[in-house]
Amino acid sequence: MEGTATFNRGHVSLLFLALLVFAAWSSTPPEQQVEAGLPQGTLRMGERLTLDVELALTAPAQAKGLMNVDHVPNDYGMVFLWSTPGVHAFHMKNTLIPLDIAWWDEDGKIVDIQTMTPCTADPCPTYTPPAEHIAAVEVTAGLLRSEGIRVGDTVTLICANHSEPVVSCSIAETR
Repeated sequence: MEGTATFNRGHVSLLFLALLVFAAWSSTPPEQQVEAGLPQGTLRMGERLTLDVELALTAPAQAKGLMNVDHVPNDYGMVFLWSTPGVHAFHMKNTLIPLDIAWWDEDGKIVDIQTMTPCTADPCPTYTPPAEHIAAVEVTAGLLRSEGIRVGDTVTLICANHSEPVVSCSIAETR
C-alpha cells in the first residue's frame, strides 16, 4: 500500500530501547550529568594516595566544581589549576557532600588542607588557604586524613590526553 509504513518487531524493539535510553538520560538533572570533555589525569599525593582526577581549567568548570554531586569515590578528585600562583577561596554553595581540599604550590608541596561542609543558605563561608598556590584538589571528606596526607607532602600531577594550553604533564611544567 502506498503511504503506509510497516514496522517489524525488531524496529519496534529498537525504537522502544532508544526512547528508554533517552528518557533515562533526560530525567537526570543537567547539574548532575557529568560534564563532558574535562581533561583527565592522575594525581599522586605523598607516598600513599593516587587518584584519578578531572581537571577544572576554565572559569565555568572551576565555578561549578563538584556542585550537585551526591557521591565522590575514594579514588577520584577534581583538580583546579591556575597559570600563576595566587590565593583562591572556595565555597560550598549547592555542594551536597562534605569535601576535603588540599592546595599546593609551584614546587608541588601541599600548603594547606581543610575540610569543607555543604552550604544551602547565603551567605556561605569561604575556605581560603594561608599561602599562595598554583593548584588545589577536592576529594571526599576524611580521605586525606585517613591516608595520612599532610601539609608539606609532595603532589605530582600527570595529565592524560588534554588539549588545554594551560596544563602540561607535570605540576613543574605548569609554571
